[in-house]
Amino acid sequence: KGNDYNKSDAILNDRKAQPNRLPKDHSWRVNEWKKFETFIKNHPPFNVVIDGANVGYFQQNFGGAPKHVDYRQIDWLVRHLLEQPSSENYHIMLFLHERHFSPKLLPRWAYSIIDTWEGNCAPYDRLTLCRTPGGMNDDWFWMQAALLRGGQKDSPSVLAITNDEMRDHHFQMLAQGSFLRWKERHQVHFDFGQYDKFLRRRIVLLKYPKSYSRRIQRLEGKNGSGDAIAIPLPKKGDEGRYVDGVHVADDGAPEEETYVLIRLAE
Repeated sequence: KGNDYNKSDAILNDRKAQPNRLPKDHSWRVNEWKKFETFIKNHPPFNVVIDGANVGYFQQNFGGAPKHVDYRQIDWLVRHLLEQPSSENYHIMLFLHERHFSPKLLPRWAYSIIDTWEGNCAPYDRLTLCRTPGGMNDDWFWMQAALLRGGQKDSPSVLAITNDEMRDHHFQMLAQGSFLRWKERHQVHFDFGQYDKFLRRRIVLLKYPKSYSRRIQRLEGKNGSGDAIAIPLPKKGDEGRYVDGVHVADDGAPEEETYVLIRLAE
């Protein structure tokens, strides 16, 4: 069962998140990372990773907002995914930094939610809760899980649910272009709609990636003739597609996709 993999010999530990309480020898980070990679490689196939903090802090920047994440909000998203008719074979990985489970931060009403995440009752038996260790960026864990397992042969493609555009991360990578292409094809954005009295939660709205990449591509004609080159033109909303992370479409750029099609001579 999924939660059997959420054990201390994998990626959990008792360290606090405060840097001054962590060992000065940073080799422990390397050890933790190696444990995590082994944990992911040995885990049964999964289809979705969730950036729990990004979901939990969504729309929580109002005055007087609590310091903790909205655990109910995270649970709404998890339940929405697990209760979909098409998700019977889905397995979900939920990532949250261990500080979000600290008794000093965790509200009493959230304990029952955590228990369901770590339990084996349907549909949560298809959920693995991963508490990432203190002193390490939790983003790296869910990103690595999606990239490492999703790139394995005979493994399902892994979607990453987050509104984080990950600009600070791809700036640190050597293959920035490859990462942007992965993000375009695997990132799922989320939002929450009106409260549903029947479901007793807000409606979850997911924006899945398109089935194609909006890039220069060669199109094959029928019977091997009439090939063409399709070139996408700028449109509003392109800001996250470029390495510099600051491109802004001109005021005159359309919201819909437009292309230039160049037919190749036969």
